[in-house]
Amino acid sequence: MTAPNRNLGPCVVIWDLKGDNVTFDKTNGGVYFRYEELQAPLKRDQAGLTDVSDVTTGATNPELELPLSEEEVAKLQTVFANSVVGANFLKVKNPVGVDVYPISKQLIVKPIVNGVISTTEAEWLYIHRAFPRVTMENVYDNAGQRGIKTIFKGYPDDISSRQTEMWRFGPKS
Repeated sequence: MTAPNRNLGPCVVIWDLKGDNVTFDKTNGGVYFRYEELQAPLKRDQAGLTDVSDVTTGATNPELELPLSEEEVAKLQTVFANSVVGANFLKVKNPVGVDVYPISKQLIVKPIVNGVISTTEAEWLYIHRAFPRVTMENVYDNAGQRGIKTIFKGYPDDISSRQTEMWRFGPKS
């Protein structure tokens, strides 16, 4: 298998919202993938406060932080909850009460090498069920570039062949 975790380089992110595969290809500041396996310590009176072992307790939900920059308004609408887009505007209303798991979709990260998006599936990162939330803080000055930080949170899958799987590198098998 090709090394899925390349040493460096940019990527594009594809999110399968409503089956239309929105491609986010304008980022600034790096795309971050986060995942952590959790453990709880086991103690023994005779060892004092020293951990004598650990027991796995699950994992954090995988997250992909995507700092969008200069994206088209129609693409931005897909990441803002409860938003409406027109020819030259984006309106966002207060998003309250939507269960995001049923509308979460697959997200794919494809590396870019020499300006070419990878076509080698073994190099791709998949989050099987992901949904975005925006954490936006823009500075209006003459020194920094504004962007929209979007964090896609992954959830355990419910498709039978990937039951409880949250993410993977490379093809299905």
